[in-house]
Amino acid sequence: MSDPRPLRPGFLKSGGWVVAAVVAVATVAFAFHARDLVRHRARPVGDGRRVESYGFALTPCLVPRELIVASGMAKDGLKALVDPAVWTTAQADAATTKHSKFLVAGDRVIGLEVNGQACAYPLRMLVWHEVVNDVVGGVAVAVTYNPMCDSVVAFRRDVRGQRLALGVSGLLYDSNLLMYDRQPGGRGESLWSQLLFRAVAGPSAADGQALDVLPISVETWADWRRAHPDTTVLASDPEMAEKYASDPYTNYFGSDELRFPVRPLPSPAAWPLKTPVVAIGGPDHWTAFPFPILAGRAGAAATPGSVDWLAARALTVRQPGPTVAVAAAQLPPGTAVVYASYFAWYATHRDDTVWPSSAH
Repeated sequence: MSDPRPLRPGFLKSGGWVVAAVVAVATVAFAFHARDLVRHRARPVGDGRRVESYGFALTPCLVPRELIVASGMAKDGLKALVDPAVWTTAQADAATTKHSKFLVAGDRVIGLEVNGQACAYPLRMLVWHEVVNDVVGGVAVAVTYNPMCDSVVAFRRDVRGQRLALGVSGLLYDSNLLMYDRQPGGRGESLWSQLLFRAVAGPSAADGQALDVLPISVETWADWRRAHPDTTVLASDPEMAEKYASDPYTNYFGSDELRFPVRPLPSPAAWPLKTPVVAIGGPDHWTAFPFPILAGRAGAAATPGSVDWLAARALTVRQPGPTVAVAAAQLPPGTAVVYASYFAWYATHRDDTVWPSSAH
């Protein structure tokens, strides 16, 4: 901090100019040093190509190491949200971009209801964040979306007495999001798979840690708010408004081409690889329904108590969208619901999933 007192008369004549010069040089040197420190701290971690450049411990690694790849984006290249602001439906209706309303009736949202509290997370926002660390109904949750798999999963964030804050690692496994648990100084951070629901590399993997999965809906904004009139909505970040208005994955979903390695893939594939699938069950036993099958079975008779019967009661598929409304109250306690592309669910859960006979 500089001294606010004026220099005394004769200071410079008595040699004070030497002191002043030294102070000036030191000040300039400190400014350049501080600038370099800021640059160093702001330098991205991870070069987008080499997995080792991200600094994560890969020992132990509980998945095939060759299927962990860099996404082209640095660690935290997408900013995960922590304790974000939310809007009421009226505030969401009033919000606009330069061109139109921020949220329109047909926009897809992730719907989550916990202990009677409902919140909607617009996918047009989650494309640019992928992870939201939030608290809903008094429960710490992570609401996650991975555009490469069109996969939606919500988790409890409290694991063995520790509340995790999850970030976007910049790495993928089976073309799916790998999150990381933020630790002080970045030491001891582990990688967590969105669709395996567990730590796959690092200290938490060594401890066998996993995440509890919650039921979610993927609905249009109009359908979700109609069923949940008191819902809140993830509030827009004004600095991101222009990005929220664009979707960089439109062309990706125009074909079945995959950009990153996935193993195994269904062969032969009964459905296009990016067909939406809704899976119910957990933690080690799932039933997966490709959307065409669910839509085709709407209103069909099913044996009471069977999985088909449960799906008919709890899941409502709507086209176009595609979206699925989940009546969580119709599900047995502890039942999870996950939304993902066919290829991604098959690759990560082929051994613990029952499929309809024509689905693989």
